[in-house]
Amino acid sequence: MFDSIIRFATQRPKRVIALWAVVAIALASLASMFGYKVVTDDTARFLPKHSESAQATKYAEDQFGQEKGTRTVTVLVKRADGRALTGRDRADVRALAAAMPRWQLDDTRPAVKGQPGDVDERAGRIVAAQAGPVAPDGRFQLVGLQWKGNVTDPVAQEYFRQVRDRAAEHARADDLRLGFTGGVATMADDVKANEGTRSLAQALLFGSVVLLSLLFFRGPLAALVPLLAIYFVAAAASGLVVLAALAFGFELDVNTPQLITVVLVGIGVDYFLFLLFRLRERLRAGEDRRTAAASARGRRRSRDRNGRARGRRRVRDAGARRVRAVLRPRPRDRDLGPRDAVRRRHADAGDRRGHGRALFWPSRSWARERTNGPATRLGRTIARTPARAALAVIALLVALASFGLGTSMSYDLGGGRSTAATRTADEISAALSKGAGDPLHVYVKSADPLAASRLAPLRQRLARVDGVSAVARPVLAADRRGARIDVALRHGPLTTAAMDVVRGPLRDAAHSAAPAGASAMVGGTAALYADVSDSVNRDMRLILPVAAGLILLILVATLRSAVAPLYLLAAVVLEFAATLGAAVLVFQELAGNAGVAFLLPLTLFLFVVALGTDYNILMTARLREEMLAGRPVREAVAEAVRNVAPAVGAAGLVLASSFGTLMLESDEGSRQQGFAMAFGILVASLIVSSILVPALTALAGRRAWWPARAAGERRPPARVGRAAAEPAR
Repeated sequence: MFDSIIRFATQRPKRVIALWAVVAIALASLASMFGYKVVTDDTARFLPKHSESAQATKYAEDQFGQEKGTRTVTVLVKRADGRALTGRDRADVRALAAAMPRWQLDDTRPAVKGQPGDVDERAGRIVAAQAGPVAPDGRFQLVGLQWKGNVTDPVAQEYFRQVRDRAAEHARADDLRLGFTGGVATMADDVKANEGTRSLAQALLFGSVVLLSLLFFRGPLAALVPLLAIYFVAAAASGLVVLAALAFGFELDVNTPQLITVVLVGIGVDYFLFLLFRLRERLRAGEDRRTAAASARGRRRSRDRNGRARGRRRVRDAGARRVRAVLRPRPRDRDLGPRDAVRRRHADAGDRRGHGRALFWPSRSWARERTNGPATRLGRTIARTPARAALAVIALLVALASFGLGTSMSYDLGGGRSTAATRTADEISAALSKGAGDPLHVYVKSADPLAASRLAPLRQRLARVDGVSAVARPVLAADRRGARIDVALRHGPLTTAAMDVVRGPLRDAAHSAAPAGASAMVGGTAALYADVSDSVNRDMRLILPVAAGLILLILVATLRSAVAPLYLLAAVVLEFAATLGAAVLVFQELAGNAGVAFLLPLTLFLFVVALGTDYNILMTARLREEMLAGRPVREAVAEAVRNVAPAVGAAGLVLASSFGTLMLESDEGSRQQGFAMAFGILVASLIVSSILVPALTALAGRRAWWPARAAGERRPPARVGRAAAEPAR
């Protein structure tokens, strides 16, 4: 089937391109129109239903009218002259809070391009508002708004700006001033403040890919064609993800669309580079452009210099299947002297003028193969002193990995530019506790009607918990069989200290001091992230060993060996540990952050280890083929590094530049992810795959392929004909 697809694509390229363009445009339109329906920043939706914070959220929806998908927006109200609020001012605040939920959606609001704005729930609305605490000096009072809607949706953000402007007009009439923070307020201000940065990041993303491709191939078409193709692939992938989410009823995190673009551009161009390196090699061998394209895709079977046929089929792992055995050895050149081999390639290129050359125009150097370049010298060095090369790399990676022993996780990944929302949050935390703007909610569920007197011991017990700054009066449910007590912490809701208070003393106090015949649950942001932290830790203990086991099985099946996969897996695990250690060193030790992003270890493992395994498979497959062709071990290592290291290094640089654009984002989580992913890819491509793996293979020798037939062992020769004389590599 794979051969049929390749044959169809190379024989009818115009039809394939047209079909891809139509499908990609249709799927991209689907993602643009309906992407908002499957994207959410509500972390509670990704939690297991049995977690306490998820149960508390469900109870609040059932008993206290909290609508699903609501987020809190905090409004700070103060006098224009900066003095303490008067009694009349506080009455005006209560009146404003009562009026805001009744405001109707403005039908004349500005339209957002590509976004149908006729769905009220999607655009966002205020479902409840309540006047909250007053600052100790009386200078301001807080109002809590329950905002329903997708905070990442441009229409919702535009509607919020209109709500903010309308509220400001009402407040000015009473000589009051307002500030908004949290939820859609923070998101809208952040989007506005970072418009230029995100445009710059996109320009740098595509610009770096074009520039690096130009450096590698010296041809504008070779740089632009892959980028254009990946643009269609990324658009189609985004549409497919949205379509799958709509069909199967799951939701995506707010960062998923951006991550799809970055990952697909980087990885997609990676594989295009492998194919272009391969295509250029086949063109040098004298094939016409269509035959070379089919050969680059691996349609033919290759033969060693003794005429032995080698199967093409390999395990289709995380992309390595597409580009396996890049730059295979050219048997007919091995039978010639180096000078004659170069002459023959030049003659082949001359005979092929006008056939496939346009892709690399106007460069002429693509038809000449470098025989003493940096990769050649690197291969000779590794082959000459493999033990020294392996020890040097291992020492460097172990040194970096040692910093990972002090890893702390951080959940406060905001930061970035100062906006009206961040300044409002700072003003609140300066006067009240840092947790006052986003309190916890202790819910009491009882079989019997509750009264304030029955809840008094619980309030007193909660107030004595270390880390609690204030406990509000109970709010009873409509049937009086439930109650909610708001609790403000001294620490911010996303800090480790706040989560430790929730998962330990606060929940213990709530559970033990609940009225007789009643149970208590703790919800709110700090409780939610405490459960997220526990869930991520459990997932990592499961996912990491399972993923490592699957990678080992793929390596064994791909290489048909039990020895090489062991040191390849050890190499990528060390690569992961070194990358995590580098992130800890840069962001936790040098920058002074509380820790690294809590999802960073899992993301690094899934991406860096998987991509590093791809690069390792490419290098190891070539090492094995060189040995099967009868070369001595050290000579095979030098030849494999000479041919594969440039392709792997080029792919690593492109992918690292793609991930590196995330460092321009304003939030700390994206910056850390961008640095760590770029660093890990460079380590994987330039150090582990290009140096460590060849060095270890040189030390293992032919034992690396045990228990398969020993590399280099002669087999009965197959019939050698024209196909053997000019094999596809």
